[in-house]
Amino acid sequence: MSSTGKFSAKALAIVASAALLGVPSTAANAADYYKGKTVKLYVGAGVGGGYSFFGRIFAKSYGKYIPGKPTVVVVNMQGAGGVKMTNWAYNVAPKDGTIIGMPLMPVAINQHLRPKKVRYDATKLNWIGNMERSVSVLFTWHTSKTKTMQDAVNRVTTMGGTGKGSPIYQMLALSNRLLDTKFKVVLGYKGSGRALAIERGEVEGSFSTLQNFQAMTPHWFEGGKNPLNVLVQNSIKRSPEIPNVPTMMELAKNDEDRKVFKYMMLQELTGRSIFAPPGVPKGRVAILRQAFDKTMMDAGVITSVEKAKLKLTTNTGEEVAKAVAELINTPPAIIARIRKLVK
Repeated sequence: MSSTGKFSAKALAIVASAALLGVPSTAANAADYYKGKTVKLYVGAGVGGGYSFFGRIFAKSYGKYIPGKPTVVVVNMQGAGGVKMTNWAYNVAPKDGTIIGMPLMPVAINQHLRPKKVRYDATKLNWIGNMERSVSVLFTWHTSKTKTMQDAVNRVTTMGGTGKGSPIYQMLALSNRLLDTKFKVVLGYKGSGRALAIERGEVEGSFSTLQNFQAMTPHWFEGGKNPLNVLVQNSIKRSPEIPNVPTMMELAKNDEDRKVFKYMMLQELTGRSIFAPPGVPKGRVAILRQAFDKTMMDAGVITSVEKAKLKLTTNTGEEVAKAVAELINTPPAIIARIRKLVK
């Protein structure tokens, strides 16, 4: 481009010649690149449960929307609350567009709350999209005497969790310290063990996302049953699915506490997200994003999700990247306060 901001005649001639000669398009280049290849989707959780469920439905259709129609397979890599997989993808995985990851929801928050374990910068991941905008909820089993948040303030309620670095513990701890609940958190439950503990009465409830119930324990809801008391949701406004359940933002005592809940709420957009490692060529990232958007409109994907009585509540890669950046750039004073609250 000349100093006047106009293309030279020579430059225009080159572009015209390229068009006449049929220079391959980005899609054509991608087709040549991906044809015959295998794209691996690494899921940061074990087999079974919501992440694996969504990952396998996604992988089944994703390949047909990538030019060249590569095979897409799922590889489960659990460990350290999902941090193991994201660390590996960020630092070790090939940066050629054949590796993508589905992290756990707190992938960005972990940078602030679990910095010793994290070896990645979530803002540098190439966000492809999000399958489920998750609404966090605290709930109890139908036999529990704690059926509302006021009950949780009045009585000690035993709640099951995994480890202190998990969003389960974090949200229960924040509820105790900011909303005056008396949750007694029992840690150490892994995978389906937490649901079994609730059924057996070892604990009265736990934390989950509204969208995860059906994927985690579909048998709980057979025949239209609903064996849960949803106590509170962490969302900007009440979900249409549980309009009578208050939000943590409503119950917060002041603006400073609301900032804490908003920070935790930003991870909604990484509920079932997909990323490519940093360093993947921009053209391939664009192809992967376009394929994601098309996959979310695939009739087979929609049917499979709805058959499980779930819903796709999707976000584009750009939307996820924006939310992650906002979360990571949270003022240090707020982050410092949250670290103290969830100890």
